[in-house]
Amino acid sequence: MDNDSNDLSRRNFINTITGAAALSLIGFDRKAIADTFPGQDIITDYVGRLCFNENPLGPASSVIEAMEAEASMAHRYSDWFSDSLVARLSAYHDVSSGRILCGSGATQLLRFCAMILCGPGSNVVVPSPSYGQFAADAELYGSSVRYANLGSDHKVDLDAMMGRVDNNTTAVCITNPNNPTATVIDPGDLSAFVDDLPSHVVTIIDEAYYDYISTPDYPSAVELVRSGKKVVVIKTFSKVYGLAGARIGYAVGYNEIMNTMMGYRMICMVSRSSLEAAKEALRSIQHRSDTIALANQAKSYCFGEFDRMNLSYIHSEASFFMVNVGSYAEGVRGALATRGFYVRTGWGMTHHIRVSTGTMEEMTGFIIALEDILNMTSVDGEPPRPGTVELYQAYPNPFNSSTRIKVYMPETAHARLDIFDIRGRLVNRLIDGALEGGEHSFVWNGVNIGGRDVSSGSYFYRLTSGDNVIIKRMALVR
Repeated sequence: MDNDSNDLSRRNFINTITGAAALSLIGFDRKAIADTFPGQDIITDYVGRLCFNENPLGPASSVIEAMEAEASMAHRYSDWFSDSLVARLSAYHDVSSGRILCGSGATQLLRFCAMILCGPGSNVVVPSPSYGQFAADAELYGSSVRYANLGSDHKVDLDAMMGRVDNNTTAVCITNPNNPTATVIDPGDLSAFVDDLPSHVVTIIDEAYYDYISTPDYPSAVELVRSGKKVVVIKTFSKVYGLAGARIGYAVGYNEIMNTMMGYRMICMVSRSSLEAAKEALRSIQHRSDTIALANQAKSYCFGEFDRMNLSYIHSEASFFMVNVGSYAEGVRGALATRGFYVRTGWGMTHHIRVSTGTMEEMTGFIIALEDILNMTSVDGEPPRPGTVELYQAYPNPFNSSTRIKVYMPETAHARLDIFDIRGRLVNRLIDGALEGGEHSFVWNGVNIGGRDVSSGSYFYRLTSGDNVIIKRMALVR
């Protein structure tokens, strides 16, 4: 991979990002997110990008043909409310069309849920660590977020979540399989959990990776919707269907909330080409099977190699997995990035990296690079440091009193480490001056520039040094 074309140096652009707009960049490796340089075309070489859980096979050939055939109609608006696709999904899931809403990716549907269910004085309950979209949107609309830690098996702890619910809770949101741990909830336990919730609480279940579940006969939460439960299920075409760039997802939910969500929709939220792609994707049964088979093959190969290398890993029911690299994971991630393999770290799991399944060639190269890096680590005591500025994940995260933020400088240079609230307002500045080459640690104790305690919520921390600008997110829970 051409590392130069994947190095984020878009200072002028990043410096303008505030509030919710920054969420699109949170937690991503800066090299992996930089698809373009200003004034240049979008790159097409994504080899080694094992950080976004994308489908390495891409869309089915028939889906590509459907999109190309629709290109000549780009001057005409699409179905105003995606009715042609809704009809297909209604038959596919055996639910009435009035219970389905399509949107520009699952993220838009999660945003709609937050718009409807969240506001000042209310709270939502989510597991931690997990996918943070709904939690961030909930805070944006004024709700407080209550986190329930995963169990020791890295699965969502439903009892812990129930313990966080109170009279002001409006929603609980569960990603199943969970992201980043790729674990699933027992379906019977999930159904009982929904039944036991107070009647004023809505359950949102994000099933982005449902198709990859290997547990036999594992039911979709759409069955809970069919049985009349107060549930909204979020689905996407981004993963198993390979349409992440087409931005199309949908929600299936109980009548009352879906009727409300319909009031927030706008016309033509999904493009003509994306609609045709989604409709054809539903027919592409073989491509779906091939995608799942490749993911299983990639996981089986890597798990076998991890056994040989004496590395522990979390059993995966998704298109990604987490492995304990037995060392400081941020350093391993950075070293892998210098070799063209981009993975994810964070979530308070300081020894784990999250790896998306790719082609077998990518997985083989990843294992070779990882083993070489870890062998060097065992000799030197720590992973080899990359030759770039690094901002590591705050730990602990979420935190209730203080958290530690580490940065790495390859050489002496000026650096500024700022903390912003979710609306993009500067809260504190931890450093604004020269830092020598090496690793530096800063503690933020949840106070603003004036020394006063700040409230619970999401905060962004941004490291700026030369052309490097890196942004990550953390959560303060008082």
